[in-house]
Amino acid sequence: MIKRIGLVLTVMFFVLVSPAVAAKPRVWKSVSTSDGGAPGVSARLSGWKQYLNLSFRGVSGTSGINYELIYNGNGNEQGVYGSVKASEGNSTRSLFLGTCSHGACTAYRNINNLRLTITFKLKNGQDLVKRYRVRY
Repeated sequence: MIKRIGLVLTVMFFVLVSPAVAAKPRVWKSVSTSDGGAPGVSARLSGWKQYLNLSFRGVSGTSGINYELIYNGNGNEQGVYGSVKASEGNSTRSLFLGTCSHGACTAYRNINNLRLTITFKLKNGQDLVKRYRVRY
């Protein structure tokens, strides 16, 4: 009886303590710029899924970056857009998935179909446009 309890506890220990296995992270394709840096972006939803956090890198190697997030929330199409200036360097943005008025913010419900478009304005005059679907 004691051996069985010891065996059960040992198995439970390894099941509960074993490391989590996650999918491979997405590899973002990048392009070289004149200063050798590669502009890029990573996107991650906050724990409560009320914010989409964007992290931009290689910004100084561009003339600027524009971003646009289109999604469905509360039964209507919603959107957020903005830009990052080259002088800001590597930057982050937190995009709230809701609406704010007079200092009071309310998150949208039934959010789906998130589409993120990033436009890197390269120093050679070209625009590099990347489109992503964000899993919610």
